[in-house]
Amino acid sequence: MVGVSTKTESAISIIGVWQHVNFHGRQIWFLPVARLDPANQKRFIPHSVKLFWGLITHFYKLKKSDFWQFHRMDLAFAVGVVPKLKFSYFIHTQDGGLTGNNSDSIWRFFGRLHKAIERIVVKRARSVVVFNQDYATSVAKWNPFTIFSPTWWDPELITNVDHTHAEHRVLWVGRLEIPKDPGLALEAFSRLVEMDPFFPWSLSILGSGTLSGDLLAKISGFAPDVARRVTLHGRMRPLDVAKMMSESGLFLMTSHPGYEGFPRVLVEALASGLPSVVTTGSDTGSLIQSGLNGFVTSRNPSEIAEKLFLSRSLNRSIASESVKSLSAPQLVKKIFIHTTPLKGKVNK
Repeated sequence: MVGVSTKTESAISIIGVWQHVNFHGRQIWFLPVARLDPANQKRFIPHSVKLFWGLITHFYKLKKSDFWQFHRMDLAFAVGVVPKLKFSYFIHTQDGGLTGNNSDSIWRFFGRLHKAIERIVVKRARSVVVFNQDYATSVAKWNPFTIFSPTWWDPELITNVDHTHAEHRVLWVGRLEIPKDPGLALEAFSRLVEMDPFFPWSLSILGSGTLSGDLLAKISGFAPDVARRVTLHGRMRPLDVAKMMSESGLFLMTSHPGYEGFPRVLVEALASGLPSVVTTGSDTGSLIQSGLNGFVTSRNPSEIAEKLFLSRSLNRSIASESVKSLSAPQLVKKIFIHTTPLKGKVNK
């Protein structure tokens, strides 16, 4: 595995040195080629540039492999020019997901260039996996060895579906950035408390980002009875996020349309038994069946609050059953069958 070391991963601190890492009980070799904070969207140097430069700098340290996986278009384009390199390309966004008006990626300023480079990468790839069904149909026109795959939940991570939960806790998980629109979650929650003030509603927001200061200011402007019910937890480890999901009552997702590929966080929330309220465009996998495992709403805060109120009566078992087929052991095996040669080592 080749990637980045974040500020929260003190154990992975030596850039450019292969390290044996215990990742959720699995032993892997990992080469960090850059250090960055993914939550810092006000960075002077774009993350893409840091990662690209790190990979090129340490490219000679990469192990000889028969096949590669690339999960970033820019890196696939840069390394894919190596003669005879065989690789599979993974697309995690929808068409225009990184270049739309609500994106926080540097590529939003170079939409046409991004599209042109991605088409080149797709055509060079031996196989392509797209985590958005609509975009997969378009990509298949460039490369016939393209498949769509939903994202998955990990049964080794999501284990406490029947855990005693706080019915009143609304959970929001994501980067505190414009594409995810956490401010809308606050507005909707404020309306929810106004609608039903005697129920002990609370809102837990998990994640970090450049909007944290704006959110704190918005919370301080709420009535005291609303403000005291909101907690910003910051970024948390996957295991801790899973625990919070198992202990919460409802899940709220407020992403802008056009951004999400196939949102893992929604899959994990449903797998944890959380009835989910999502804004139009957030649920790109059409997982929500309104009135059964959650509701799809407009971006009107009052309507979101109303759907959260109604979701209290929904069955948690129905929520978890709705994504039972999206467990990692079932989906990942299919992906590797599609993307990996019968013989040879693989680098990701």
